[in-house]
Amino acid sequence: PASDPSSFSSDATDPTTAAATIIDDPFVLKDDGSHLVELHSKRSGILDPELNFRAVHSEIAYLANRRIRYRKGIRMEGGKEYDFQTPVKKIVEMRRESNADACSNFLCIIGESCATMFDQFGLDGTKRFEEACQLLRGTGDATSGDDGIVRVERLVGEKSTLSVVNQMPEEFAALCNDFLSERGL
Repeated sequence: PASDPSSFSSDATDPTTAAATIIDDPFVLKDDGSHLVELHSKRSGILDPELNFRAVHSEIAYLANRRIRYRKGIRMEGGKEYDFQTPVKKIVEMRRESNADACSNFLCIIGESCATMFDQFGLDGTKRFEEACQLLRGTGDATSGDDGIVRVERLVGEKSTLSVVNQMPEEFAALCNDFLSERGL
């Protein structure tokens, strides 16, 4: 339905039909500011105050932009509709054509809690991560640790969320530093 922001229709991005179809936005500004409290409360039980502040800030920016898009009839595509395979295949193609070492190695870091959360939402987080790693390799098993092309690292624990770089900065930085050091960078 037009009022469901998660639904996707190819018509939503068609400029000839989008202007004629205003999409109802379920987010409502409230005079007492309680909409801001609701945004804060969504994640306050799982994020520390600083990270929650950043998440709320980002969501407010997203919602403000969404209000503009919806008035124009423009809906963002859902996670399952995003074509990540085409850009990844292009990277692999460029790597093969150039034979350049600079773009021949990739570090893929997954937060297990994040993947599990997306799996629970039906967005196949684990599967999509593994598919992306396999695409970057061009061939091979997506789950192996390091095959000389793609090094897969997994961060685990309650803070291994979508914001793993913010929730586990020391662990994330250590993985990046190791990867870069191994390559003399």
